[in-house]
Order: sequence, then structure tokens, then C-alpha cells
Amino acid sequence: MNVKSFITGVVLIVLSPFFVQAQLLDPVSYSISNAPDQVKAGEIFSITVKAIIDEDWHLYSSLNDPDAGPYPTTLSVTNDYAGIAGEIKETEAKIVLDPNFNEKLGWHSNEAEFTIPVAFRENVQGVKELEIDILYQVCDDKSCLPPKVKSVHKNIEVAGLSDTPFDGFDESNEENRIINSLFVNRKAFVISLLLLLLAGVGLVFRLVFYNKA
Repeated sequence: MNVKSFITGVVLIVLSPFFVQAQLLDPVSYSISNAPDQVKAGEIFSITVKAIIDEDWHLYSSLNDPDAGPYPTTLSVTNDYAGIAGEIKETEAKIVLDPNFNEKLGWHSNEAEFTIPVAFRENVQGVKELEIDILYQVCDDKSCLPPKVKSVHKNIEVAGLSDTPFDGFDESNEENRIINSLFVNRKAFVISLLLLLLAGVGLVFRLVFYNKA
């Protein structure tokens, strides 16, 4: 079999309707709906991240047991000069028996909001970009999409120092930040591996086709 036949097999698989549809599906968008423009270093303030969810899809609650099946929504601050300074709150999730996992799970439909307490470290001053990563997974009643990470950003001016600066940053935020970073960095590898597997499938199809011809 020549190179042209091999490439043709790969292209047919990659351009198949199923593969293209899977790449285009993106049922959730995120934005910062509430955040201050100016804070003091060490001061605890709140940022609200809003999720808009397409019809027929649902986004999983951050409170779900990670061992129950789907990835719970996980938010983390990626900057080393800031961190989560308390418990993340979310709008009330609907508790249902999820048909994909046969477990009672909390999920959000249409929209959801997550309110994150954040603080800048004491030595920070000036305008800083705060970046929040959201690791999440969505499903409909019959199938699930792979988990993915999205980021939202907000420029905030840090001026002065709080009289009672916060220094008890959530240790789990660093762990979540590292996990999310590894997840993002592994995406390119996973995509490459997937394309390689698709190429192998294309090669098999072409071999079978020519053998029968």
C-alpha cells in the first residue's frame, strides 16, 4: 500500500461526521460575572464565575464525590501571587439519578454560578491579571464528553495592604492548580495519540478494502 492510500484512509476517518461533531461540541461557556476592580493585598474578596450551559447538557456540581463517576467542576487560581481564601460556593444543584453512571449526582442545567473567595499575597502591588481555571465535564442523558479545562481572566488593581492580611491559603488550591496544569499539558499528547490511533484504523480499513477488491 502506498503513502497516498495511507493518507487517504486517515483523512476519511478524521473528516468523518462523528469525529468532526465530537471536536465541535462545546456546550459550556464561562465568564466572570462579578469581581472588584481594586482590592488591598491580603484582603479577601469574591469573584463569581458564571457558566452558560447549552440545552440538553448538564454540568456537574463541585460537591460531587470524584469517585462517583464524572469529574466534579473544580476551580483553581493559577497565579502564584494569589490563591483561594475559603470555601467555594455554587448555586444550588439539582440532585438526580444520573443514567450515565447510575448514581445520584448534583448537576446544573442552563446556567450556574460559582463564587470564589480570593486574596492576593501581602507583597503584591499594582495591576495584576487574575486567572481562574475551570476543570469540568458535561453529559446529556445518553453520553458524556471528555473533561476539559477553560480559563477566565480579570485585571485587578492591588493598592495598599489590608489591616488583617489573610495568610491561610487553601492548600488544595495548589494541588488543583497542578492537576489542571498537567491536564492541559497532556491534551496535546492525547490528541496526538488519538490521531495516531485513527491513522492506524485508517490503515486497517484501507488494507481490508484493497484485499477484498
